[in-house]
Amino acid sequence: MYKKFRNQKGEYMSYMIDKFKGVYRLKAPVDKSTNDFPRKPNGQYEDIDVYIDCQYGNQIFHYSGSYLQAYIPSLGRGHNVLKVIQSLGDNLISDIQETDSEVLFKFKYVDSNKIIPLLKPKTSGQNISPFSSKNLPRNKDYRIPDEDLYVYKEIVARIPSERILALSHTTNNFIKTLATKKNPIERIKADMKLKGLKGKEYIHSIGKWDKYIKYLKENI
Repeated sequence: MYKKFRNQKGEYMSYMIDKFKGVYRLKAPVDKSTNDFPRKPNGQYEDIDVYIDCQYGNQIFHYSGSYLQAYIPSLGRGHNVLKVIQSLGDNLISDIQETDSEVLFKFKYVDSNKIIPLLKPKTSGQNISPFSSKNLPRNKDYRIPDEDLYVYKEIVARIPSERILALSHTTNNFIKTLATKKNPIERIKADMKLKGLKGKEYIHSIGKWDKYIKYLKENI
């Protein structure tokens, strides 16, 4: 059964976050109906399925207690990993399962340094929260027309490099001005996630581009 663990500070947190954040890139499943991470009844993100993101679609989850489970979505790669593990010694893994296209097995946390590298874990972004918006799918097909981007780029070009963060803050502040009682900021943010759009792309998609450009001119 899944349990919370106390870290060295006595705080309860996900086993995977406690053991591997800062070491490997951690991710969490995304609810396709909202394009956001699932939440608990209290509104906090559900951290039970946080996993180590690896190359080739490989994933490593917390199974139970001190056991982890590896998932390899390829029989060929899975068999190759199993052969290497067998060459390292006996009893390193257990409960090997195979389907038509994947291999799963369990291993103890104490053997992590032997097993995890074989699944090619990603280390870029090791300090990013598994619930970061950087881990959410993006709509890469939405494009702001060049004629609309022209004025925006002119504004950005006049911002000193040491103040470039002001652009992000000002964009966020503009989005907050769009909130109403019927359409609160929480709903706007949820809509942004659902559509997979960042600030300026979302603003353009809802027809507020001209007001946004005016706001930038007045506040930057």
